[in-house]
Amino acid sequence: MDGKKLQRLRSEKGYSITKLSLLTGISKSYLSLLERDIQTNPSLDILEKIAEALQVDVEYLVKHQIGTGPSNNNREPGMNKLKVEIELNEEQLSPQKIKQIKDLLDAINKEK
Repeated sequence: MDGKKLQRLRSEKGYSITKLSLLTGISKSYLSLLERDIQTNPSLDILEKIAEALQVDVEYLVKHQIGTGPSNNNREPGMNKLKVEIELNEEQLSPQKIKQIKDLLDAINKEK
């Protein structure tokens, strides 16, 4: 996830980190870590909460534009990298969660 994009979207909405924290239920410290690109791989649940509060798609939050973001250093133009790590136990692996993961992967693959 691109922290600068998150920070820009939050500012465009006129939200402070405190306001975004209240809207999402995510701690201010974790949101700050995301914005400063210290934490770069939030869970799908975190992404969904942020996307809903900022009124954007999860895909928009995780997709890097060509030539931007920390993961594009030393890479050919037009080459992007997205790392997705999802940990779920059997109780969390509901049909709804599987559909959300599939929808996210489909949206990412659609751009290839």
